[in-house]
Amino acid sequence: MLILPSERAARTARGTGDGTRILIANDFSEDVRTDRGWTGWWVQRIAWFAEDGDVLVLPVRPEEAFLDYVTSHTGVRRASLTVVVPPAHAGSEGTLSPARLADPEFVEALEEAVGDRAVTHLSALWPDAAVARLARTLGVQDAMPGYGFVDQAGGVLVNSKSAFRTIAGGAGVPLPEGAVCTSPQAAEEAILELLAGGPVVVKHDYLSGGRGNEILTTGERFRPIGARRVITVDGRAEVRSYLRERWEWLTAAGRGRPVAERYVRDSSAFFTEFLLTDEGVELTGDGELLSAPYAVGQIMPSQGLEPDVLERIIEGGRRLAEALHAIGYRGILGPDAIVTPEREVLFTEYNGRVTGSTHIYGRIGRYGVGEGFGKDRVILERVWPEGWSTPSFLATHAAIREAGLAYDPATRTGVVLTNAFDGNNGVMYCVVAEDLGSAWARDRALKPLFAASGPTD
Repeated sequence: MLILPSERAARTARGTGDGTRILIANDFSEDVRTDRGWTGWWVQRIAWFAEDGDVLVLPVRPEEAFLDYVTSHTGVRRASLTVVVPPAHAGSEGTLSPARLADPEFVEALEEAVGDRAVTHLSALWPDAAVARLARTLGVQDAMPGYGFVDQAGGVLVNSKSAFRTIAGGAGVPLPEGAVCTSPQAAEEAILELLAGGPVVVKHDYLSGGRGNEILTTGERFRPIGARRVITVDGRAEVRSYLRERWEWLTAAGRGRPVAERYVRDSSAFFTEFLLTDEGVELTGDGELLSAPYAVGQIMPSQGLEPDVLERIIEGGRRLAEALHAIGYRGILGPDAIVTPEREVLFTEYNGRVTGSTHIYGRIGRYGVGEGFGKDRVILERVWPEGWSTPSFLATHAAIREAGLAYDPATRTGVVLTNAFDGNNGVMYCVVAEDLGSAWARDRALKPLFAASGPTD
């Protein structure tokens, strides 16, 4: 939904003050998930997309230290940005719920922030129908890419694992053997059929980062990569018992349809991202996804893949993007795929939203690092490691700067903090380096600064 690097020049040409963009820092729609009240810090990454004169809508007051840090990297004038935060509503203080986006006091404040400028663009991190309703309230539907699609709950379609399998099947994109489970009985039959050939992963329709996946096996015990746990089941009765116990969770109380598919051990996971506009489909980025067992980081762009394998990942992703483009989706689409030990490429899901990758390759890589990104520079993105601790964003920045690890534009290497302080003990970050080995070395150099156990080899 947000404007990406290839379009920046056209947007920065408007500097006369007669137009503005509204960027909405929302998260998953409450139509599909109600567990995202903690994400007020996470959505602040929208600051990486800001341009002079933009109006940012956030669920909480942003961390000024983070905004100052981002704008110092992007060259955007912090004073030119206007931040609007809707009044809090019980139960959704950390998210932009439909009720908060429709709040009359908020709408009035947003109109005041825009003033007499024309709204040239309105978009969000997540294509929620509530955002389309806000555009309609403001009378700026034409400024919202894909308004008609989003208005009719299209965001649910482009973020659903079950809908993904339907679209991918129709587009002829290679998938792991599996099925969309429309009932406990259908799930039982699909799982039993798949178990005859090996482990099966059962997927929640909307959870992310591997936290919605569970692996069923008839006897093998192994570490779950990209899943919560491995569960041994012996025959129909135990599969039925598992589904009876977990169906409410798997379906998010009836909001989704779980997926059962072949789990291919020892596979590697990769993503591509495409920008879908009225002009067509454009490849914007790619990378490798790291899990242990949940998402722990990314490598951008993809490293070490055989050219024909990368080509198949891109080709399949483009076919998915073109299918969704044809039905009116406009914005970012991030297809995910696995590469099996036999070098088969199988697609596992898509993400129709501005992902946790977009700002890193699209802003930090493409604009911060520049033309060398993907040529003589690589980015290793890291989820704040378990066991590390820091008291604040400012303390984190100071520590990496004093250790000589902060990003240096002259060398185009170092650590970039990618998000605000998470309110607990961490700050998401990425490492820019000449190659992957150097990136991991710099990452290891951070441990003595933040790990309670201190330095280790």
